[in-house]
Amino acid sequence: MELLLIFCAGILGTTIMTGFSHLVEMLSGHKFNEAHLLNQLIDLSKTFKGKVDNNYYLGWLIHFLIGISMAAIMYVYYFHFNKDIVIWTGLIFGLALGVIGVAGWSKIISNHSNPPKINWTYFFLQLILAHMIFGITVSWVFARF
Repeated sequence: MELLLIFCAGILGTTIMTGFSHLVEMLSGHKFNEAHLLNQLIDLSKTFKGKVDNNYYLGWLIHFLIGISMAAIMYVYYFHFNKDIVIWTGLIFGLALGVIGVAGWSKIISNHSNPPKINWTYFFLQLILAHMIFGITVSWVFARF
């Protein structure tokens, strides 16, 4: 039952986070969809052969697996170290995950031979907000179930 809860929280959190990123992308005209950018990184890599479009399964799979993993970390914290699940904790968790996400993306693009040409500063700012939404969503799921 615990694995199902973590899975569902991770999927819902990642879906809502991605929806937020997509909405901000549509409103701003900047590229923010994390799965699409992962697919662009795959497509632009020297080691991957073939054409990868925005909706290639691998970028989406990586994105959702990371979300489920982050939900698992939050679960361990909530149910093994701190029994109080509050939205503020989710917000702080999301902020921390956003900073970790920025560090991860920074490392990826600095080591990539041909990263996508986007405004990375805007992406990183949006990414922190998106992760805060993720943290709130996952905390809400854990508090309800």
